[in-house]
Amino acid sequence: MKKKNKSNVLVVDDDMRLLSTLSSILKDNGYRVFTAENGQKAQEALSDSPVDAIILDLVLPDADGIDLLKKFHQEKPLIPVIMLTAHGTISKAVKATRLGAFDFFEKPVESKKILITLENALKSSRLEREKTFLIQDALQRYQMVGISSKMKNLFEMIEKVADTDSRILITGDSGTGKELVAQAIHLHSERAGNPMITVNCSAIPEDLLESELFGHEKGSFTGALRQQKGKFELASSGTLFLDEIGDLGLRIQPKILRAIENGEIQRLGGDDYIKVDVRIIAATNQDLKSAVRRKEFREDLFYRLSVINIHVPSLRERKEDIPLLADYFLDELCRTRKRPAMQLAPAAIEKLVEYPWPGNVRELRNLVEKIAVLSGSELVSGEEMEMYLEESPIIQNPKENNSGGRAEEETLSQILKKKEKEAIEARLLAFGWNYEKAAEELGISRSTLFSKIKEHGIKRNIL
Repeated sequence: MKKKNKSNVLVVDDDMRLLSTLSSILKDNGYRVFTAENGQKAQEALSDSPVDAIILDLVLPDADGIDLLKKFHQEKPLIPVIMLTAHGTISKAVKATRLGAFDFFEKPVESKKILITLENALKSSRLEREKTFLIQDALQRYQMVGISSKMKNLFEMIEKVADTDSRILITGDSGTGKELVAQAIHLHSERAGNPMITVNCSAIPEDLLESELFGHEKGSFTGALRQQKGKFELASSGTLFLDEIGDLGLRIQPKILRAIENGEIQRLGGDDYIKVDVRIIAATNQDLKSAVRRKEFREDLFYRLSVINIHVPSLRERKEDIPLLADYFLDELCRTRKRPAMQLAPAAIEKLVEYPWPGNVRELRNLVEKIAVLSGSELVSGEEMEMYLEESPIIQNPKENNSGGRAEEETLSQILKKKEKEAIEARLLAFGWNYEKAAEELGISRSTLFSKIKEHGIKRNIL
């Protein structure tokens, strides 16, 4: 009695005896089999038939098996391909596995081994399809990619808090996607039909931030040529996202606290209080509890903002998502730039997983974009990936030897960044973290100083 199996297998080989033998073995084990004796018929069968797996000969009369493998992988990336090779073409078969073949067998084929491999290939394909579905679902629902347990917990948290109007504090390292989390919460809330307005508190000088948040009346200060609404008013009935809230100066904090507690704001230079209906979501890469203890952030404002806390995991905390993110970014960039499809070899993926990712998802996307632009390879090797990673401005060289010796030679870019960080830290210490004086001494604007502090991960509590 034949085993039940609903999977469809395409067998491609110009050896009619082998083709017949393989077909019989597969059919006896419950597979539905399509056959093709050359490359053209194989492509026709793949277009016309519901194929779940392919067994492909490396040498065909009208086509090269490697070229067919590439074509199949581009058109149907989730269909596993098992290669067959004659003695003497093992090196090409090994190349095929690097290009994405699931496995290869040297002729004559042992039926038991190929059946086990086929079963494993189909199981792997099903898992890949499930992952693809989960990725697409996460993208559609949250605009984020991730199937790790930490990301699943994050998605569940977004669902739980979205329908409430509670204020939320999102924490996480730079580049983890805190703004994407805020957007997902807003889009799943009852306020989704109204705007989400974002204010980067670290990018706006403190003397301008009050006008930016609360607006101003005409003539309230030099240059105020007309009345202007602030972000609180513009976000009314929607969501106000206060990014890098930890960089707020102490002078403006009580005004934000009043707006939250009373649901009203007062424009700069105005007499009237204006009612606003906004949901506040704030984000920071700092430890606000420590800032409260140091009297740099108001305790009452901290508790008003952090009714619900959501932590966005760093890329180091969800390494299993790195291959998915890298493939997603590479596919997206090749498609939007109208470039031929590219793949990352297993060794290249391994290099990505080993890397510490100080810049998190943002750094990963930048690296993949560089590869999409500069690499001329269809398949990015481990050696090529290592070259790109060595150019990244990492915090600590991962190639430091185990005996505690010094790391390998740093690049000029790394040396300059280290010197820049040291100079900024020295000025901040010298002026007691007075941003204005430190920026003036460094010859840069305050907003540039804030950006540099974020870029280098400089934190007050460690200086």
